[in-house]
Amino acid sequence: MKIFKKEQVKPFQASKGEIVYQYTGRLEKNGLSKQHSLAIMTLLPGCSSDPHAHKVAEESFLVISGSGIIDVDGVKTNVQKGDCIFVEPNECHTVINTGDVPFECVLATGPAWQPENSY
Repeated sequence: MKIFKKEQVKPFQASKGEIVYQYTGRLEKNGLSKQHSLAIMTLLPGCSSDPHAHKVAEESFLVISGSGIIDVDGVKTNVQKGDCIFVEPNECHTVINTGDVPFECVLATGPAWQPENSY
């Protein structure tokens, strides 16, 4: 068993402003999981994630605060706290914070997310 506290996890920031804390997966020493990755993504008001798809990974988003839009293959859906979105491999997706508070969601990806498996 391993326990990770947020202050132990080094966040990374992507080009459009999303801040990602990956707790388990292949990027950090934390977890070293190959089967799944677990992260929290924060988008400040007006920010979005980069549109992308995963070659083999499935990804679930659980919104834990804020509201926004998720665009999956051009289908835009309003989402808010408590909503869960499931994205299959090769579905292009992006999240946009349309609110006036930070948008946060838990990201669960399997197999574990790796930059080279996204396009």
